[in-house]
Amino acid sequence: MVRGYPRRRLRLKRQLRLFVLSGALVAIPAAFVHPFGASKAQRSDSPLLLDASFDPQVVRILERSCQDCHSERTAWPLYSYVPPLSWMIERDVARGRGHMNLSRWNGYPPERQQEILSEMSNLVRNRVMPLPRYLLLHPGARLSDAEVYYLYQWAKSERKRLKTDTAASPAISQPSK
Repeated sequence: MVRGYPRRRLRLKRQLRLFVLSGALVAIPAAFVHPFGASKAQRSDSPLLLDASFDPQVVRILERSCQDCHSERTAWPLYSYVPPLSWMIERDVARGRGHMNLSRWNGYPPERQQEILSEMSNLVRNRVMPLPRYLLLHPGARLSDAEVYYLYQWAKSERKRLKTDTAASPAISQPSK
C-alpha cells in the first residue's frame, strides 16, 4: 500500500462533501429567484381567442402547440422549477406572451390583432414556430403540413373579417344629422 493513500482518499471525500453542500446551498435559494417576473403566477382559465371567429380545430391546434408560451394557461413541467433551466423557460414564456397572449386576445385592438395574425401565419408557415428547442421536449406540438395550411387559412380569413368589421364600425358609430 502506498503511504498517504488513506489520507488522500479521506481528503477527496471531504472535498466532495463540501462541493455537494455548497452546490445545495446555492441551488436551493436559486429555485426561488425569478429574474423574468412571476410568469408562473399568471394563470387564466378564460378560453383562448375570446371574441375571435374560429372553429374547434383551430383551438385544438393552438392548445396543443401554442398555449404553453402564448397564453396564461401554461402547463409548467417539473423541470421548469429547476434553475437555471427554469429561468430560460420563464424568459421564453414571458417573451412569447409579450408577442401574443391568446388569453388576452379580446384586449388587443383590431389593428393589433390583424398584425399578430399576419406574424403568426408567416412564422408558422415558415416553420419558425413552435420553436425548435420547444419541440425537442414537446414533440407532440409539432405541426403537420395540413395544420400549418389550416392555421394559415384561418388567420387569413380572420384578418379579412377584422378588416371588414373595422371598416364597418366607424360608419355605424357616427350619428346621422
